Amino acid sequence: MKEVWGKVEENREIAPGYFALKLEGDFPPSKPGQFAMLSPASALDPFLRRPFGIAGQGPGWIRFIYKVVGRGTALLSRLKPGESISLISPLGKGFSQVEGTSLLVAGGTGIAPILYLASVLERFVLLYGAKNSEELLVEEVKRTIGEKHRIVYVTEDGSFGERGLLTEHIPEGNFSIAFVAGPYPMMKEFAGNYRGRAQFSFEARMGCGFGACYSCVVKVKKGGEEKYVRSCVEGPVFDGEEVVWI
Repeated sequence: MKEVWGKVEENREIAPGYFALKLEGDFPPSKPGQFAMLSPASALDPFLRRPFGIAGQGPGWIRFIYKVVGRGTALLSRLKPGESISLISPLGKGFSQVEGTSLLVAGGTGIAPILYLASVLERFVLLYGAKNSEELLVEEVKRTIGEKHRIVYVTEDGSFGERGLLTEHIPEGNFSIAFVAGPYPMMKEFAGNYRGRAQFSFEARMGCGFGACYSCVVKVKKGGEEKYVRSCVEGPVFDGEEVVWI
């Protein structure tokens, strides 16, 4: 973990309100499931950095996918190619890769860490859902993983793929593990319907990103004891068997 500066290579709108940000620079290596804290502006306004799951990384570049939801992400969306941005990366604990075929599950902006994971796996099925076709980033999925893997798309309004909730269309298969990222209610529902081993990537509000402020706690059970731990340090990825869903 260290502060580094990246130069914006691209920051393009890939769907209404959704952006893909690619930075050039000398970044420490990360693993799928880890995240970075970005400063959306060069000045200290806003003061706090914003957490973003890493959507991909390679030699000399790192990539993020984000949705404009507030002032910080609005400022981020205005960055132009050639401008510089500060980030602290990598942070947190990532996914544990296992042998066999994996089930990848992404809801909404949870697609970002799942795409990074998909880029390093050989065998998987992807279950990806959103509210409607405009929020389903199909082209980004194709761009990252191509079309050789089975993909189940779900939209709540049925405008693309299957109709309904993502958790109503869990594929059948002999999966070694499920990797899940997305809104808390979706992940909780998935945990209640899925009987295999699973790891969950939590989206949480974070003030610092390295465990000092305790603003991003998740309730877990370890050694027979329930307690709150920091998703930015002990997570954001947790084994399903240790999560206490509330």
